[in-house]
Amino acid sequence: MLLKAAMAGLGVACLPENVAAPGIEQGTLVSIMPEWSEGSITTTILTTHRRGQLPAVRSVVAFLADERDVNSPTVVV
Repeated sequence: MLLKAAMAGLGVACLPENVAAPGIEQGTLVSIMPEWSEGSITTTILTTHRRGQLPAVRSVVAFLADERDVNSPTVVV
Protein backbone atom coordinates (compact mmCIF):
# COMPACT_ATOMS: atom_id res chain seq x y z
CA MET A 1 0.00 0.00 0.00
CA LEU A 2 2.83 2.43 0.85
CA LEU A 3 4.65 1.49 -2.35
CA LYS A 4 1.56 2.16 -4.46
CA ALA A 5 0.94 5.48 -2.70
CA ALA A 6 4.54 6.61 -3.25
CA MET A 7 4.42 5.53 -6.90
CA ALA A 8 1.20 7.52 -7.32
CA GLY A 9 2.99 10.61 -6.01
CA LEU A 10 0.96 10.82 -2.80
CA GLY A 11 3.93 11.38 -0.50
CA VAL A 12 7.07 9.98 1.06
CA ALA A 13 7.45 6.33 2.07
CA CYS A 14 10.08 4.41 4.02
CA LEU A 15 10.43 1.08 2.21
CA PRO A 16 12.83 -1.86 2.26
CA GLU A 17 15.43 -1.39 -0.47
CA ASN A 18 14.45 -4.61 -2.24
CA VAL A 19 10.84 -3.37 -2.47
CA ALA A 20 11.76 0.12 -3.72
CA ALA A 21 14.60 -0.94 -6.09
CA PRO A 22 12.42 -1.79 -9.14
CA GLY A 23 10.63 1.57 -8.92
CA ILE A 24 13.92 3.44 -8.50
CA GLU A 25 15.41 1.61 -11.50
CA GLN A 26 12.32 2.36 -13.63
CA GLY A 27 12.31 6.00 -12.55
CA THR A 28 8.88 5.86 -10.92
CA LEU A 29 10.46 6.34 -7.46
CA VAL A 30 13.29 8.60 -6.34
CA SER A 31 15.43 8.01 -3.24
CA ILE A 32 15.33 11.33 -1.39
CA MET A 33 17.56 10.49 1.59
CA PRO A 34 20.15 7.93 0.40
CA GLU A 35 22.51 8.61 3.32
CA TRP A 36 19.83 7.94 5.96
CA SER A 37 19.43 4.60 7.71
CA GLU A 38 16.65 3.54 10.03
CA GLY A 39 19.06 1.46 12.10
CA SER A 40 18.45 -2.14 12.96
CA ILE A 41 16.34 -4.20 15.30
CA THR A 42 16.86 -7.55 16.95
CA THR A 43 14.10 -10.10 16.67
CA THR A 44 13.89 -13.15 18.91
CA ILE A 45 11.74 -16.20 18.37
CA LEU A 46 11.07 -18.10 21.58
CA THR A 47 9.51 -21.51 21.09
CA THR A 48 9.29 -24.87 22.77
CA HIS A 49 11.78 -27.63 22.01
CA ARG A 50 11.62 -28.72 18.37
CA ARG A 51 10.33 -32.12 19.38
CA GLY A 52 7.21 -30.54 20.89
CA GLN A 53 6.55 -28.04 18.11
CA LEU A 54 3.68 -28.29 15.72
CA PRO A 55 4.80 -28.69 12.10
CA ALA A 56 3.20 -25.33 11.26
CA VAL A 57 5.28 -23.59 13.93
CA ARG A 58 8.46 -25.24 12.65
CA SER A 59 7.58 -24.10 9.13
CA VAL A 60 7.05 -20.49 10.18
CA VAL A 61 10.29 -20.40 12.19
CA ALA A 62 12.21 -21.94 9.27
CA PHE A 63 10.64 -19.47 6.83
CA LEU A 64 11.52 -16.46 9.00
CA ALA A 65 15.07 -17.72 9.49
CA ASP A 66 15.51 -18.24 5.74
CA GLU A 67 13.94 -14.93 4.73
CA ARG A 68 15.72 -12.65 7.13
CA ASP A 69 18.23 -10.46 5.38
CA VAL A 70 20.31 -8.41 7.80
CA ASN A 71 21.90 -6.57 4.89
CA SER A 72 18.63 -5.36 3.36
CA PRO A 73 18.59 -1.62 4.10
CA THR A 74 15.57 0.64 4.00
CA VAL A 75 15.28 3.49 1.53
CA VAL A 76 13.14 6.63 1.75
CA VAL A 77 11.38 7.40 -1.53
